[in-house]
Amino acid sequence: MNGKFGVVGIMDGWKKGDLPGNQMVNIVLNSYGTLNDSSVAITAQLASDQEVDYAVDQLIKDLEVARKKAKEKIKKTNEKIRSSLSEK
Repeated sequence: MNGKFGVVGIMDGWKKGDLPGNQMVNIVLNSYGTLNDSSVAITAQLASDQEVDYAVDQLIKDLEVARKKAKEKIKKTNEKIRSSLSEK
C-alpha cells in the first residue's frame, strides 16, 4: 500500500454465492509511529513552518487518494454484488 492511508472494505473478499450486502469501507493508517506517551504520530518530527506545510500538504494528498479509492471500492463491489443477483 502506498501513502499514509489505505482503504479496507468489509466486503473485499466477496464472491458470487456469498450473501449479498452493501460494501462499507474504513480509511486506515498504513504507517504511523508511536511516541513515548503512546500517542500515534502520523508525521515525522517537524521543526519549521516549511516542514509543517509540507507534511500537512502530503497528508491532504494522501487523504484525497484514499477518498478516491474508497469511492471506487464501494462502487465496484456494490456493482459486482448487484450484477450477480440479476444473473439468476
